[in-house]
Amino acid sequence: MVQDVRILRVARFSEYYDDKIIEDKVDSSRAQELARRFLGQYHSVIDTKAVLENGIWVVTAYLGFSNTQTKIVKIDVNSGRILGYT
Repeated sequence: MVQDVRILRVARFSEYYDDKIIEDKVDSSRAQELARRFLGQYHSVIDTKAVLENGIWVVTAYLGFSNTQTKIVKIDVNSGRILGYT
């Protein structure tokens, strides 16, 4: 019985994983969410703006309550991986 449950869990995970691979490219709102979560570890993100350039989302994040500081996060449109930030 326990073995059957493990097999079922693995099957569900692989189906979910396969769906994620096949899933469409990262859209603007998802890119902004990824940038917010990434920068939120160290900064207070107030607003974000995303622009697509050659298959890379360039997300500008405005930090602090005065919006005077900005950070730019580059995110791959296919995988959602963060490529770099400044």
